[in-house]
Amino acid sequence: MEDPSAIIRIKRLTKTYGRVRALDRVDLEIHRGEFLTIVGPNGAGKSTLLGVIAGLIRPTRGEIKLDGVDAIQDRDDGLARKIGVLSNRSYLYNDLTVFENLTFYATLYDLEGSEQTIRVLLDRVGMADQADSLMKTLSRGMKQRIALARTMLHDPPILLLDEPYVGLDQDAVTMLQDFLSEKQRTILLVTHNLNRGLEIANRLVIIDRGRIAYNEPKNGLTLPAFDDIYRQRTTSF
Repeated sequence: MEDPSAIIRIKRLTKTYGRVRALDRVDLEIHRGEFLTIVGPNGAGKSTLLGVIAGLIRPTRGEIKLDGVDAIQDRDDGLARKIGVLSNRSYLYNDLTVFENLTFYATLYDLEGSEQTIRVLLDRVGMADQADSLMKTLSRGMKQRIALARTMLHDPPILLLDEPYVGLDQDAVTMLQDFLSEKQRTILLVTHNLNRGLEIANRLVIIDRGRIAYNEPKNGLTLPAFDDIYRQRTTSF
């Protein structure tokens, strides 16, 4: 019997690139309001997993259900509006201004009164004075702040975060942490920082060679203990 509290349900998910299996029959359930940290060696399949859930990568086979909807066969704009993606790629257009970029995404999400929302978000991420600046003139850290505003724009209940702290200064990290703790969102965080990943998650997943090598609640696990588990469950050691 399926667990009704599982907002994301993944069954035997596989993604191949030629002879390489980036994901190998992954089974995973994520419950509403859960904060999942996903770690693993480079090339283990972490980013591929988030990309498939986000609809950016099509799987070779397997099943994903988001809030009960088949996210592979029946994906639509309504489903996309439930997801926010923040990674070390900004998904912003260099030849548009900051405001034009956010207006473009607001249109995709059919947001009403988007101008005021955009102004508020830009102020919140400390970029209100850059609204008319072209993206290509901004530093990487500034672009990541705008990407954070883009992620917050439609107030998504599901967040997929792939190394989101790259390029952020401490103030921006604090803003991101505040955003993550605001509501009971369902969050999947991919990070190489075991300490940060352990600190904010309530469940921990290790992926190695495209497979789930560890999937357990945090339950007071310490960093040294988690580091030992990581070393035991991955092939990089």
